[in-house]
Amino acid sequence: MGHPLSDVINLIMPFLTAQDGPNAHKGFIPGATPGLPTKEQAIEWYTEVAGWNPEPDLVWGAAFGMYRNSVIMQGIAARYAVRQASSEKAKDYAGMMVPFGQQAYKIFLQAKLAGSAKASCKL
Repeated sequence: MGHPLSDVINLIMPFLTAQDGPNAHKGFIPGATPGLPTKEQAIEWYTEVAGWNPEPDLVWGAAFGMYRNSVIMQGIAARYAVRQASSEKAKDYAGMMVPFGQQAYKIFLQAKLAGSAKASCKL
């Protein structure tokens, strides 16, 4: 069982990368997919079910989630380099390693510039 913040970040990651992220999910841009809840609705539903409000920690969680994904992608890149990757998309994932790391750093700087351990800036 993981930390609840990791769960909610995994849930909203496609929304975070929808417009300009390293793995843009254009279908998650508000209004692009009829019937798809918004990021805010997903967070609200998560809060209701989990009984915990992740809002104060979302920016730091997003930075961590993006960095974590870049580390996973580095492992895929290493397996691809030695021809041990099992996925046909391994090269694609390997190519996203650096952009995900850069996006994580950008979010981290946004949180840091907000001036507190519990950033008040929006994703």
